Amino acid sequence: MSRTLLRPERPTRVTAALESLGRFLGRDGMRALQLEARTTSTRLGWGSPATSVSVAGVHGGAGASTLCMLLAHAIATFGEAPAVTVDLAGHSRGGLSVLGEAAGQTTAEGIAAVAAIHGGKLERPFGTNEAGVRVIGTHPDGIEEFDRSHESLVARMVEAVDSGADDARLGELTRLAVREDRSWQALRWDNDQVATAVARLLGQAVAHHALIGIDLGMLDSAPLAQVAGECSDLHVWVVPGRPHSLEIAERRLPLVSFESAGGEAIVVWGGSGTSVSAKRLSALGDLRGCPVVRMADHGGDLNDWPTKVQRCLSGITELCGLAR
Repeated sequence: MSRTLLRPERPTRVTAALESLGRFLGRDGMRALQLEARTTSTRLGWGSPATSVSVAGVHGGAGASTLCMLLAHAIATFGEAPAVTVDLAGHSRGGLSVLGEAAGQTTAEGIAAVAAIHGGKLERPFGTNEAGVRVIGTHPDGIEEFDRSHESLVARMVEAVDSGADDARLGELTRLAVREDRSWQALRWDNDQVATAVARLLGQAVAHHALIGIDLGMLDSAPLAQVAGECSDLHVWVVPGRPHSLEIAERRLPLVSFESAGGEAIVVWGGSGTSVSAKRLSALGDLRGCPVVRMADHGGDLNDWPTKVQRCLSGITELCGLAR
């Protein structure tokens, strides 16, 4: 694993652009944008040790992985140490690698288990994209391939028993099954032993990063959710600003038993043709006793992260201010 830290670009170009726009708008506009530039640099110019932010959606497709990557790209742009994202989304994992266009050799759980349980290490525990954002996790294809291998072994064992295979063949398949079962357990997202290993992995990452962004998906795994909650400086619930999504959030948020060691916040995505009243947002925050942050429409599915960050910069800055 390379130890070279990718130095993210400092915010001088962003600050210069804001000041240029301020001059065009006049003295008052200049002052306002200079203040925004200083605020952005202060709130996003993180260094190590890392601040940990966990995110979870109120339903599938709420945008938790997208928000996690947005935060990581913002810190990679303005911060002074790398940002790493960790995919602990359980059944729905794989989204970070797809969105970030980078992947490690296996899942976060597998990386932790190899290191802590089996005493080994991987050559490439995380992927790094062009912006320098690190992704601990793998594409869904990697998980599906392992599932197919596991099913194939079970089929071979059933066939061997049905055909009356000799003891040598059955012994060979049994030994193979035991070895594969250990690997399978290492990759499971609901394994208590692996949760302990993941906690150790997250702890080791703190000294080397400015941000640890943890994608919990829909909280599929209670052990992993507990691990993330114990190390999070801020946990964020992600809610699309659509009527149906808001109704789901209003039903689900009061019932979720998840606890964060730090604070909590709710992010509500904006979008074309959607507008959520301040009264409804306030009521939503009361369900968890936390602030609600409006996040602008990030502009669709294209992986143009610099543009997405700029569109959402106000919400990102507010959210990062809550985390520190």
